[in-house]
Amino acid sequence: MAKNLTEEKIKYLLFLYDRKTHPLSVTAAAKACGVAKSTFSRTLGAFFEMGYVAEPGKTMLSPDGEKTARALRQEVDQMKEWLQSEIFLQGDLLEAEARRTVCALSTDTRKKLYSRHRLSIFFASLKSVTEIPGDRLCFQLPDGEYEFAFSIYKVWKEEAQLSMADQGFFHPGLLRIQEGKGEVFLKIREVEQDSRVRGMRMRGQVDSLSCLIHGVSRPCGRREDAFVFPIQPLDFFYREEERILQASVEMEFTCSVGPMHMPKSRARMIMIFK
Repeated sequence: MAKNLTEEKIKYLLFLYDRKTHPLSVTAAAKACGVAKSTFSRTLGAFFEMGYVAEPGKTMLSPDGEKTARALRQEVDQMKEWLQSEIFLQGDLLEAEARRTVCALSTDTRKKLYSRHRLSIFFASLKSVTEIPGDRLCFQLPDGEYEFAFSIYKVWKEEAQLSMADQGFFHPGLLRIQEGKGEVFLKIREVEQDSRVRGMRMRGQVDSLSCLIHGVSRPCGRREDAFVFPIQPLDFFYREEERILQASVEMEFTCSVGPMHMPKSRARMIMIFK
């Protein structure tokens, strides 16, 4: 959310945005908002300094103001949806409470609320479904970002043992759904370990990552300091009693320190959404 925006300023900015096709005079806008003209004029002055209105003393939003207001409208609408699932409010009271909550919570906290709310609605729709193909999940989950817990285990071990690759990424992971497509983002982090050669202490990071899908190795892309791969080829399993959605994928890794110190390895990642 934009800095220096109080709940009151958000209210006025959204008011201007909702009327962007038919801007009002300052007098009419102040009357519609139920405040004195001087109060609304001071707010417009602040908006002009912030670059949100095109001209001083006018109610027409600038391109930056329109962009900010559009993002705020989306935030407030998402918060209203979440609030309706928690408390009974309607109309202006719901809108005002949504604005206040958006101001009070951090961006990360709001994202987690929206993600959990969307997942809760999705889980309720599954009922007796236990297996969900990745491509179906992409169309059924609303667009947005979903954090998930994950662990990366060594393969060919009788007992579950975490792979060194588990330390090579920041936790949690992120699933991004957009227009029927889903991508997993694993953000890369540097790891410090003893080398297998002479016990040297070395620093490195995962240098390449491939997913093994139906026996075929598929290299992962790299964006935003993260490895990225699609979820469409994966199969997800839902456990209704625990309200957990789970998937696994086998992976191959190489490390930036080179194969002499850390050979190419294979591991299995378990992803859990709840």
